[in-house]
Amino acid sequence: MDLRHWLTHPREFVVRLRYFVWEKLHPNSPWLCPGTVQFCKKHLVPTMVGLEYGSGRSTAWFARRLAKLTSVEHNANWHAEVTNKLAAKKITNVDYRFSPLEHPEPEGERAEYDPMPMYVRVADDFADQSLNLVIVDGHYRNNCIRRVIAKIKPGGYLLVDDVNFWPSLAALPVPEGWTIADDSTNGLKRCVIWQAV
Repeated sequence: MDLRHWLTHPREFVVRLRYFVWEKLHPNSPWLCPGTVQFCKKHLVPTMVGLEYGSGRSTAWFARRLAKLTSVEHNANWHAEVTNKLAAKKITNVDYRFSPLEHPEPEGERAEYDPMPMYVRVADDFADQSLNLVIVDGHYRNNCIRRVIAKIKPGGYLLVDDVNFWPSLAALPVPEGWTIADDSTNGLKRCVIWQAV
């Protein structure tokens, strides 16, 4: 962006600068809102089992806080990079899966698929009420959310990054009775964690 943009949007500049500094001070933390990271530090325990749609710095970070993590990635180059980072850090409790998209990446998500993409169907490998944490931060987000609802234990968490992509929280396919355990923003994006009942 050019200087004119920053001069006409000073608040955005301050927000971006603040998050840039936070990232530099927390180089191993996930690319999530700082409040989300703090919530996870406080509430995740090493007996929990998790599923992550969309990998990155978060994969190693969550793996260190959980007994087991399954992570799904669609990009082959990114999958190779994260695989190398997990190996370098000697992290062995991640079932890290490469699952390419079955539709052009720029194509918007459909309400229904027949058949459902393999990426989404990773959730089918888990028994109902067997997961303590599901992170949705990749592709096919609405379909992933719908697919994992039954897999999350009562008291477990559903973390959805970038909820600002939806017009409102009511537009997400999260059960009405689930409570919001954390709602954080860094001024650029918003992340919400629901607790299953």
